[in-house]
Amino acid sequence: MDKKFIVTVELGSSKVTAVAGRREPDGVISILASVQEPSADFIRKGRINNVSKMRASVQKIRETLEQSIDRKKRVTLRGAFVGVTGMGMHTTKGIVRRTFSEKTEITQNIVDELCVENQRSAATPDRDVLESVALEYRLGAQRQSEPVGILADSIEGEYLNVMASSSMSVDVANCFEEGGLPVLKQPIAFEALADAMLGDTEKRSGCVFVDMGAETTSVAVYKNNLLRHLAVIPLGGANVTHDISSLFQIDESEAEALKLRYGHAISDESDAETGAIALQDGRSVGYSELNAVVEARMEEILCNVKHQIELSGYGKGTLIAGIIVTGGAAKIRDCEKAIGEFTGFDKVRHATNTRLSVRGGGMDFNKDGTLNVAIALIDKCDDGEVNCCAGSDERGDIFGGGNREQTEVEAAAAREKAEAEEAEKARKARLAEIEAEIFRDEKPDKSRLRRLRDLLAEARSLGADTSAMAGEIARREAEFKSGRFTGVKKLWGAISKIVNEPE
Repeated sequence: MDKKFIVTVELGSSKVTAVAGRREPDGVISILASVQEPSADFIRKGRINNVSKMRASVQKIRETLEQSIDRKKRVTLRGAFVGVTGMGMHTTKGIVRRTFSEKTEITQNIVDELCVENQRSAATPDRDVLESVALEYRLGAQRQSEPVGILADSIEGEYLNVMASSSMSVDVANCFEEGGLPVLKQPIAFEALADAMLGDTEKRSGCVFVDMGAETTSVAVYKNNLLRHLAVIPLGGANVTHDISSLFQIDESEAEALKLRYGHAISDESDAETGAIALQDGRSVGYSELNAVVEARMEEILCNVKHQIELSGYGKGTLIAGIIVTGGAAKIRDCEKAIGEFTGFDKVRHATNTRLSVRGGGMDFNKDGTLNVAIALIDKCDDGEVNCCAGSDERGDIFGGGNREQTEVEAAAAREKAEAEEAEKARKARLAEIEAEIFRDEKPDKSRLRRLRDLLAEARSLGADTSAMAGEIARREAEFKSGRFTGVKKLWGAISKIVNEPE
């Protein structure tokens, strides 16, 4: 077996799903193993609410995968990619502007620093920026999507920032670390799923992607191949189940079965079923009673979806590809019809599987689509270099034997790479701070000019292209000298006037 593969994990409100696999050179996703664990007891609306149970689930998932990936050898995992999702995730817009003293060629370094400055401005003590999408750049009167190489005396970047709770990422990292499966990266799960399910034409012409899960409904708006809006609504299929269970006083497992077998997201009186549905305790409920409950909650969810579309600034006229819906709650009968009715969109497509080619996993692998996110994360995260396999041993030697030294070397290399990436991130952030300080519009004095020269020297030591900064400082020095000379002339003029004034 080729030892190179990655492990991806989706934290769903009903199940935690993990898949081990890799993306082959031909683009096919090869599946080596998969496992699902119930999560309703410790994940609420996509977020961990019981760290002890989450940690135990991680340990069980790790052990299952290590024993299942290779029949002949036990594999040791060194980490996993865990998809970020859950209530509270949303997008905000940010604008960052930089002015130069003269026409300057826009470099990739300037663009990167602009993005770092945007992320620093958008982040708050309790909110992290997971990703920034550059919507467009303004260079003078020009609007560009790719500004590198253009001469301009100013650049303004408009960004869409994907925000999430800081504590959410920390809780995930801690639980997985303590469960023996360190988090290598936390990609945005919903974005990965959208990339795997939507076609290029749909993203380009404009569409709404809706994932109706158990406790949350995620909404993303795309136009011209760019994400334009994202939000997670804290309502899902489980709310429909809870309503049925509560109203008719039945167990939730029975309520779930009734929802899927008899429920309609929207009812049509002309072809509505009549009669009674027998309950397990001998009572019965009418079809109309059941569907009144189902439709009421589905209407609430879909009206929230409509509101998010309105907040994006786009509508049916500009989102030509319509709405693409997926997820467990979308399996309720007449869901597409209800979406059209409550959102006003004419074009609705129900997507049950990704557009990816998948090999392995068995005959019925992912038949119900519940592994879609984990598979999509493999396609997003497998760059051909990263490897979640720390080593493998013969079944009789579960402690590692001769592979321990190799495992330690690989782990050290991974740490070194992570440290280098962190150092580069810190370097870019510091350069952005220096450049912002130098270009800040502030009246120059001796102390200020000394500070600017020190910052220029620091920027050079960090390997930055400092020509624009040096030009700005030269302009400030000339401004200071001019102002000082003008002040001296005024002083002498005043003295001369006093001396020459007749007594």
